[in-house]
Amino acid sequence: MTTAAPARRQAFATVAGLLLGGVPFFLVLLNFRLDVLRTAVAPRFASNFFDIQASAFLDGEMRVPNGILGIEGFVIDGETFMYFPPFPALLRIPVQLITHEFDGRLTVLSMALAWGVLAVVSAKLVWLVRECVRPIEAVSRTDCLVAAILLGAVTGGTVLTFDASLPWVYHEVYLWASALTVGAGYWLLRVALQPTRSSIAWLGGFTLATSLTRTPGGWAMSGTVLALAAWLTFRQRRGAGATNDRRRRWPVRDVRTPMAVFAAGAVPLVVSVTYNWVKFGHPYLFPLERQVWTQVNEHRRTALEVNGGTITGPQFLETTLVNYFRPDGIRFVDYFPFITLPSEPARSYGGAFLDQTYRTGSVTAFMPLLVLLSLCSVAALLQRSPTPTVAALRWPAVGSLMVGGGVLGYGYLAHRYTSDFVPALVILGTIGLWQVTTLSVPRPQLVRPALLTAMVTLTVFSIAAQMATGALAAAHTHRGHELTSFLSLQERVSGGPGSPVSDLVSRSDGLPGRGSADDLHIAGDCAALYVNTGDQYEPWNLVEHRDMIVDLTPTFINYRPGLLRLFQQFGVETRQVSVEFDQGVPQARLVVEDRDGSFYSPWFEVARDRTIRITAHARPELFETRIRVNEDPRYDLYVPLAEWNRDWYSDLTQLQFRSSIDGGRTDHVRATTQWGPVPSLCGRLAAPRTVAASR
Repeated sequence: MTTAAPARRQAFATVAGLLLGGVPFFLVLLNFRLDVLRTAVAPRFASNFFDIQASAFLDGEMRVPNGILGIEGFVIDGETFMYFPPFPALLRIPVQLITHEFDGRLTVLSMALAWGVLAVVSAKLVWLVRECVRPIEAVSRTDCLVAAILLGAVTGGTVLTFDASLPWVYHEVYLWASALTVGAGYWLLRVALQPTRSSIAWLGGFTLATSLTRTPGGWAMSGTVLALAAWLTFRQRRGAGATNDRRRRWPVRDVRTPMAVFAAGAVPLVVSVTYNWVKFGHPYLFPLERQVWTQVNEHRRTALEVNGGTITGPQFLETTLVNYFRPDGIRFVDYFPFITLPSEPARSYGGAFLDQTYRTGSVTAFMPLLVLLSLCSVAALLQRSPTPTVAALRWPAVGSLMVGGGVLGYGYLAHRYTSDFVPALVILGTIGLWQVTTLSVPRPQLVRPALLTAMVTLTVFSIAAQMATGALAAAHTHRGHELTSFLSLQERVSGGPGSPVSDLVSRSDGLPGRGSADDLHIAGDCAALYVNTGDQYEPWNLVEHRDMIVDLTPTFINYRPGLLRLFQQFGVETRQVSVEFDQGVPQARLVVEDRDGSFYSPWFEVARDRTIRITAHARPELFETRIRVNEDPRYDLYVPLAEWNRDWYSDLTQLQFRSSIDGGRTDHVRATTQWGPVPSLCGRLAAPRTVAASR
């Protein structure tokens, strides 16, 4: 057999594996449509942070404009800084040198590029590790098949696919950090095998990029590279008096090689420390007491006080280990999308006082194949007398394992944080795969097909689980049409009389009370439809709201100026929405009154017997209700759909007609009220049966 045939098989297996993982990843990234400029929320908050930082760099500044980062800003001596390292911002500078048109809308493209880096380095890693574990054997068809399955699991079956559902800074950094860490691990292995000038340069570049993307990963890889430099120095000195055969076994002939490797680890570490020190006066931490969120949130302040001024430490280890690795850290339901996160936020264990905690899936439950393969790598890594090539695998294994150490001691739990374990799962899982293929099994004609079937099944499961949770997260976060479309699909797939979805529906006259994840609540006669998020901070999202309409017909009999109240909004504060008629002039304007004062629309003309239609239209994706006059946007005013309470958690508001105007009449205007059409989804959910009373 020619060497071209195995090479073609390897290339085909690589492409097949990347398609297996890439197609679902990009479906989630693009939200199952072609929208490369989409953002996690319509106002683009947190999708624009790196663009803001890039603009600051172009102005020669690290600081950003005050207030622009909201609760995520760190205010030091009156200046605002972003705590995220700068690598994704640096990538945006070439675009900003040409145009600012795409500011706040480049996150999807950045995440796609990160996936491309992950795909390339993962494919290279898979075949290099195989060469280390089985250097003599030719690549078989079975090898190509299992390699394709593994690449599918790596590029589409990890929590990174869930991360792709929300194109904003919090998830973008994890995609880049994971891709760069795996890349650093690949080059770490190359250097451990044969430290050439080019491989050391690539290692330094990936380690630097990792350090400038996420500090825990950067420090872990820098430390591992420094340890490798020390090991190479030791091997070089020991090899000075060894036999020629020994020197060939450990090819470190140039005295400058360990120093170059040392620089590949030290320079990224120094750059990372310097950057953080200039901003915050600390090698790696940032002053949480200076974050805007700490200033407005009492629970954060309490968490810092209880935990000695920080939210990191060994006291969180039991909590993070249980939540991130529990086998039952997943939820199966009998309605679309069938696989979801646990129904309640992650719990505290061992008396740990947590900062924030959200619904969090486990590594074990969502990525079972990579976890099992990682466990299989232990036998290879802990051999007493491994071959030099197998011994070299320990370096990327140790480095990737250290990456997850930071999040294990962090008192803030969220599903995205399981991304810190992805580099270890990729590297250890790859080692474990090729270790398993070296084993001799009884009755291979039966066992091997069974193992392949299990691998395919677990890969497909992981991909489906990431896509399901990602689609749900995207809908809940964006709200508006995205959420309505998702729940409409859920109703079509799993709805109808007596269906699982119908069992989720309850009804009352007002806002929903307590509930469970995925519950649906109808207020009044489909005045509003809400869905339960399962989170403790914002438990309900508004899905649909009927338009509220007031028709005013001026009569001009004893025309008199003043306010006519139309709507009243109840929430954290009370607001009044009115029409103000001018003094002696036939014109009027909208007025919104709250504790901050009064807000006015421009004046509009009024005429006798000409009806003025005032429509309150909810826009959940923008977190506001628009008040419009005669469908003319020039006179729009807005009131919030939800408000920040004293701890800056979002509470729902309720807009009502003023009872005094319903069918009422003054001496110069007649007023009538009505509801707009019933929203389609709410109408379908309310129609099949009489839903349960409010829970």
